[in-house]
Amino acid sequence: MSGVRLGGATADIHHCIDASLSCQAACEAAMEQLATRGVRADSEPMRLLRQCAELCELNARALQKDSRLARRTATLCFELSNQVARAAWLDGNMASNVLARDALHLARACRPLLFT
Repeated sequence: MSGVRLGGATADIHHCIDASLSCQAACEAAMEQLATRGVRADSEPMRLLRQCAELCELNARALQKDSRLARRTATLCFELSNQVARAAWLDGNMASNVLARDALHLARACRPLLFT
C-alpha cells in the first residue's frame, strides 16, 4: 500500500482499515442484538446497520488493495459512520454507546485520508 492515491500516510491508511473492521464488527453485533429483540430485518435501524457493516468491509478491502475507489469508500464510510453514531447515541442504551464509539472512531480514522 503506497497511499499515493489517497495522499495519506501509510499509518493513516492502516488506522482507517482497523477502524473499518472494528466498526463492521460493532454493526454486525448491533444487528444481532436488534434481531434478538424482535426488530424486523427490513426496519430502518437494521438497514442502516447492514449498510454500515457492508460499507466498512468494502472500505477495508479497497484500502488494502490501494484501489482507485478507496477515497470514495472512505468518504462514504466517514458520512455513514457519523449517521450510525448519531442514531446509536440517540438510542441511549449501553450497547448502542459502544456502537456510537466505534462509529465515531471510524469517522476520525478516515478523516485524514479525505482532507489531506
